[in-house]
Amino acid sequence: MNKNKIRKAIDNVLFPIRALFFPEDSTFIFKSLRDERFEEVAKYCQGRVLDIGCGRGNLFIKKFIGEENGIGIDVFEYEGVANVLRDLTKLPFENDNFDTVTLIAVGGHIPKGKREKEFEEFTRVLKPGGKLIMTEGEKWTQLISHKWRRISLALIGRVDMDSERGMEEEEEYCMPYSEIEKYLNTKPLKLILRKKFMWGLNNIYVAKKI
Repeated sequence: MNKNKIRKAIDNVLFPIRALFFPEDSTFIFKSLRDERFEEVAKYCQGRVLDIGCGRGNLFIKKFIGEENGIGIDVFEYEGVANVLRDLTKLPFENDNFDTVTLIAVGGHIPKGKREKEFEEFTRVLKPGGKLIMTEGEKWTQLISHKWRRISLALIGRVDMDSERGMEEEEEYCMPYSEIEKYLNTKPLKLILRKKFMWGLNNIYVAKKI
């Protein structure tokens, strides 16, 4: 327990370094921001999990949930993604199928014109009593971090996921809180938690299907 507390304290102090140079891949010394988000979301997951916008490698499900307990889907055929669905307004799952639905740093990537219908689908496949969990950063920090990630990865010959897939016209780097609050409080969903982490620059939202 003490080792965990010490590691968390070190990660917190070193947040700026991790944010600038280790956003995606953890090392022996530094935990990546991606893995920190995953750990935070995993705390609130229960039962069978559907991860929306899982990204390269379906890593949240594989590393933190287990493929026997969850499934990751994405609209883009990233490497390691087995379930590619172009239209998230028509999910190929029965009603009340999952205990948890997660959207980890992907809210702004939902095109504005599709958001209402997509959240209706996310809610439809969620069991009564199940949770819809989102993480979303603050507007300006997300814009800066996306731009920096593109530049820093390009310097070492890598491509960030946004550049690999491309941004559609109705996408944003961050979904505004007013929209998140609206969608997560649309019946039968009820927003039950908003918690800041990563120096207050990121947020986790938990809604329950009543």
